[in-house]
Amino acid sequence: MNTIIKLLLFFIFLLTSTLNAQEKFTNLNCNNNKKSNLLEFRFKNEENDLFSHVYKKLKENFIIIGEVVGQKPSSFILFEDKYQFLGVDFAWHLDKNTKKLRPVLLSEGTIKLKKMPEEFYCNFF
Repeated sequence: MNTIIKLLLFFIFLLTSTLNAQEKFTNLNCNNNKKSNLLEFRFKNEENDLFSHVYKKLKENFIIIGEVVGQKPSSFILFEDKYQFLGVDFAWHLDKNTKKLRPVLLSEGTIKLKKMPEEFYCNFF
């Protein structure tokens, strides 16, 4: 009886040690009106942290571009994009109801923007 319990515990240990915790991500795919320009973002779902990391797809790889700087459930997400314009504090505002992604200029640094990026329409995956 004792060996059966030991074997059972050994197999349970093997099963639980092979389980991996997967990081949870929410994907956001965005197109312009003409569907000629595509942006892909990924949000890392944090359980203990309100502000999650944001990734952007560049050349087939996702790189970290910033963090969510504001959000209201079922309303909007505001997240920074440190690589859209270097030297400018830039963010994206996503209206969760209309699925419209709008550019937001947080502050201009040494560079003055002549034209803001266009608006996009997005879908969550």
